[in-house]
Amino acid sequence: MEQNDVQNVETEKVETENVDTQTTKENEGAFKVFKTKEEYDNAFNKMKASILPPKEEMEQFKKWKEEQKTEDDKKAEKEAEKIKITNERDEYAKENKAFRKGVNPDDVDYVVFKVSKMEGDFEDNLEAFLSENPKYTKKQETKATGTDLKSGQVVKEDGVMAILKAKHPDIEF
Repeated sequence: MEQNDVQNVETEKVETENVDTQTTKENEGAFKVFKTKEEYDNAFNKMKASILPPKEEMEQFKKWKEEQKTEDDKKAEKEAEKIKITNERDEYAKENKAFRKGVNPDDVDYVVFKVSKMEGDFEDNLEAFLSENPKYTKKQETKATGTDLKSGQVVKEDGVMAILKAKHPDIEF
């Protein structure tokens, strides 16, 4: 009885191997490995040519599609293009105003967005926003002595520096 079980198991193995071999042979045509980029490009171009119509037909179709548009459609397209260009110009003008007010380049987009959402004149709102949020303007360069390079005013020291200076008056910070 044990011999029959062993033979059945071996038979099942052989059948499984045959199925795997057949599946691999069937899929060989489906997946191809390209050895060079040129082989891949050639195969891709052949496939693309079989799917897409020729350039001449595409140009004729685009021409036909353009002819089918009514005067109203053409006017609407021109109006949409005009609005798009006007909006871009206005956006650049707002960014320019923000730069002139001293806004950091990294923060310009955010500041312009926030100020644009406010009611009223953009320039007035920008002025008010920057007075409330000075962190978005360019920072002043300071020396190690705490003196502002541009205005010459002494910057208030933090607690750590005051303690260090008090303990070590002979060292210059």
